[in-house]
Amino acid sequence: MRYCPHCKVRIENELDFCPLCDMETEPADGETADEYPYIRTRFSRRLLIKTITFLSVVIAAVSFLINHLVPTDSPWVFITAAAIVYVWISMMNVIRNARNPGSIMLCQLLTVSGLTFVIDYLTGFHRWSVNYVIPFLISGSAIAIVLCIVIRPIKYRAYTLYQLVITILGALALMLWFIGAAEVEWPSVMAAAVSVICFAAMIVFADRSTRNELHKRFHF
Repeated sequence: MRYCPHCKVRIENELDFCPLCDMETEPADGETADEYPYIRTRFSRRLLIKTITFLSVVIAAVSFLINHLVPTDSPWVFITAAAIVYVWISMMNVIRNARNPGSIMLCQLLTVSGLTFVIDYLTGFHRWSVNYVIPFLISGSAIAIVLCIVIRPIKYRAYTLYQLVITILGALALMLWFIGAAEVEWPSVMAAAVSVICFAAMIVFADRSTRNELHKRFHF
């Protein structure tokens, strides 16, 4: 039997990490609180789904309205719509209790980015993938990770590591612009800025155990 000092619960099997908070467990010794105590849900799942869907529709509608009022040859409005759909799908996975939503989103980011780059390369390499799609996906992923923490804060430490990887990808997107692989500046700058701001916010608002863990792993 194991014991989680963070949740103050006993765990009947020999799990090294608590299934409630993902913190490291220790051998059970003495009396503790009841196993798996009831925790009141902090949000209405149905209301959250409606809110995310409504905001997604509003942002998409505003983007198309701006594109109509200020015509441009840039496909930014369609890229924005794709990013909104990506964030919406990611949030639905989290709300429906996906086992590891942070890992799923990171895999989606890498997979979709690689796929769009290959399609762009095979169709003449017009650079729309590195100019728009990949930076927008990085920005959307960084924001989605922050929303994940709001919904499921018990995975804060794991989400912080995922956000760090996304921040590195944001820096790589900016580097692509510096070396000339990407020709449009503002999407790359946006991806780097959004990812850095989200990661910095997570560090600032992290609890002491999370900061200590990051310090041990990365020595900062």
